[in-house]
Amino acid sequence: MQMKNFKEDFPLLRENPVVYLDSAATAQRPESVINSEMEFYKKCNANPLRGLYDLGFKATECYEQSRETVRKFINARSEREIIFTRNATESLNLVAYSYGMNFLKKGDEILVTVMEHHSNQLPWRVVAEKTGAAVKYIECNPDGTITEEQLKQAFSERTRLVAVTHISNVLGCKTPIKRITELAKECGAVVVLDASQSVPHIPVDVQSLDVDFLAFSGHKLMSPFGIGVLYGRESLLEKMPPFLTGGEMIDSVTRDKVIYSDLPHKFEAGTVNAAGAWGLKSAIIFKILVLIQSAVLKKNLPKEPLTDL
Repeated sequence: MQMKNFKEDFPLLRENPVVYLDSAATAQRPESVINSEMEFYKKCNANPLRGLYDLGFKATECYEQSRETVRKFINARSEREIIFTRNATESLNLVAYSYGMNFLKKGDEILVTVMEHHSNQLPWRVVAEKTGAAVKYIECNPDGTITEEQLKQAFSERTRLVAVTHISNVLGCKTPIKRITELAKECGAVVVLDASQSVPHIPVDVQSLDVDFLAFSGHKLMSPFGIGVLYGRESLLEKMPPFLTGGEMIDSVTRDKVIYSDLPHKFEAGTVNAAGAWGLKSAIIFKILVLIQSAVLKKNLPKEPLTDL
């Protein structure tokens, strides 16, 4: 059995003499993903979570099915822990503003690595400026590796939040996230993981990693532009105030009182990108099918089924 030529599944690569080596910035989209987004607009186009009619219910069903697919894909405990955003940058900013601005204070320390994408560094610098917390850096070696000594030099009794990349977008190296998480738990700090480069390429299990927040963009995973994901530990999300207000994140409003929606909708203000979420679902399924074929060829089938998405 030979590996399928997956290049044929990508219209841009199939129809143009292109060698594409920029997937770390954004991936090409397979035809199945492009068709899925078109299918939503052709068959399910209505405002999810709002319209009390058949098409509105269908749009909502597609949107929530996509959320459940993401939940299974990263092994979150509950769909309440999966929040749809525009991209990883928005996901990280959501945590910075909703958690960081409200739960960090003067004297607290925020750790980031020197390898961080600006999207996982600048929000924390803003938080530090506004709250009086301090940003400290975890150093790394020239090849991107981080030693135990470098970790212990960075952590202190004042460490309250650690924001790190899972795989560096510049160096391609993997951070020792399990050890970082262990050290963070010892000093009562929460861990924010930028998984933008890892989720498209390696298995990611949020329960095994034991991180508190995890962010990734769909477009690096072959989904349409404009859809991202934030995983958050439910106990933390429950006590965080909304990042944006208006739209379907409201349960009820009077002149004197506002009641916000339950998780996860509390953090999904305005009209949601249901078509993008539906495309993300298709992209995840495409990736799983590629993994299955690769496993068959290597005779290394997983113990658990991968198709239940």
